[in-house]
Amino acid sequence: MRRAAASFAVTSTLIVLGVSTLVAGCGEKLKYKAEPAYSGQKASLPKVPAVPGPQTYKDGNNWTIYGLQHQLNNPRHRGEVDGKPATIVGYVVDIYRPKEAEGKEGCIYPQKKHPPTSKEPTPKGVPCDTVKYEPPHFYIADSKDEKNPAKMITVMGYASSFIQQAMAIDHYKKHPNVKIGEAKEEDLYMDNNYSSIITILGEPKIGSKVTVSGQFAVKYEEGQGGRRTSPYGIVDVTSHKKGKIECDNCIEEMALR
Repeated sequence: MRRAAASFAVTSTLIVLGVSTLVAGCGEKLKYKAEPAYSGQKASLPKVPAVPGPQTYKDGNNWTIYGLQHQLNNPRHRGEVDGKPATIVGYVVDIYRPKEAEGKEGCIYPQKKHPPTSKEPTPKGVPCDTVKYEPPHFYIADSKDEKNPAKMITVMGYASSFIQQAMAIDHYKKHPNVKIGEAKEEDLYMDNNYSSIITILGEPKIGSKVTVSGQFAVKYEEGQGGRRTSPYGIVDVTSHKKGKIECDNCIEEMALR
């Protein structure tokens, strides 16, 4: 019992000494040493991206491409824009211009030596039934230099073919008293394939800022063969849906009216 008591006494003494040493160490204060400010090369950091919000969905009262696509991809809001009228502001980033096959010139674009007629809008004697192409259309985006197709909306419905477009232009040139939006419907040019009036002549140039009104959806179907699907959205400006294209830099034919 005495040895155990002695051992306990020694151990207790060591613990007390250890605690005293720790207390003494914690009580020491480090002296502040001033360091000069960093004067080397500054770090090059990317700008903080803007967080999309309701203000980026609209440009005034009109939709942006981002805004429409955001609503289209949101299950809660898809029904508010899919198949509904919309007015969109954007920049023309690409225009669809098909190439004619050799020996079948005039099947897509009218030729002077084979002027199209309302009954047969293709060159006589040239088999055009194998020529495949889509109706005239172009693409708009929120920026002029956009390259990502997922950030573009397709604009369609202003004509069923390039020949019909040219015929409409000729019609209004031959009837200068006919004013689009003012004349009777029977005096305006009727697209032979769409059975709708062509009121938009030509196309805007790439880089033009445009305001497009029409029906917005992911599917487009009109007339004979005018079918297209895009998960990024299509705006149909067919005249009977009261569609319209306004631009700040149009080609001459489009500015005719």
